[in-house]
Amino acid sequence: MKFCIIGLGTFGTHLARQLAREGHEIVAVDNDPGHIHALKDEIEYLIQADCTDLNAFHEIPVDACDVVILAIGEDFEASLSIAANVQQLGAKRIISRIINPLHGRLLKLLKIDELMIPEAMAAAWLARSLKSPDLLDSLDLGGGYEISQVMAPSGFVGKTLQELDLRSRYGLNLVTIAKGRGTAALSSTRQSIQKVLGIPLPGRAFEADDILVLFGHGKDLRRMMRDHEEA
Repeated sequence: MKFCIIGLGTFGTHLARQLAREGHEIVAVDNDPGHIHALKDEIEYLIQADCTDLNAFHEIPVDACDVVILAIGEDFEASLSIAANVQQLGAKRIISRIINPLHGRLLKLLKIDELMIPEAMAAAWLARSLKSPDLLDSLDLGGGYEISQVMAPSGFVGKTLQELDLRSRYGLNLVTIAKGRGTAALSSTRQSIQKVLGIPLPGRAFEADDILVLFGHGKDLRRMMRDHEEA
């Protein structure tokens, strides 16, 4: 996918790096030359521009990007002005960082509904990880359902999927098993999966370094982890 990230403070810079590592095409924009310089060896398409000025967009291919992400920091007025500009230029999808509830309400008046508070998202993820230290990553699907990556609990090691019977006991489906190098919960940089083992065979014994990709209710996942961690 092609992403345009406007605002290269701490959040925007980390986001640009992560998306680039995952193989996406990035257009990164900021009016601070220092922020541009910091990414010169990592992001190919860097633009120094003041996006509050509509004329600055003549070199920014907003309409060619799949998503425009407004990662502006504390400049409330600039964020609103840039949001109006990218909307006027026909952005297909706009996601905006918000500073406070008023900022969010004003963006919604501009018909921009995909809003985020990175600090709140990070805090929620940390809280979940502290409760479940072996939880590596998760995707909330709504309704309590999620797809999660977890390290194989100690109680799983040496046992088979058939013996554990996760579907009947916990309502969980094991989607696949993966292997990673140096993957650790609470890491600020999630390590990429090195190998996916495909569809799990019922007779394969779990190993200590298995990463399990599970689908089900979050509460059932955490119940399963509690039951087997000290088994």
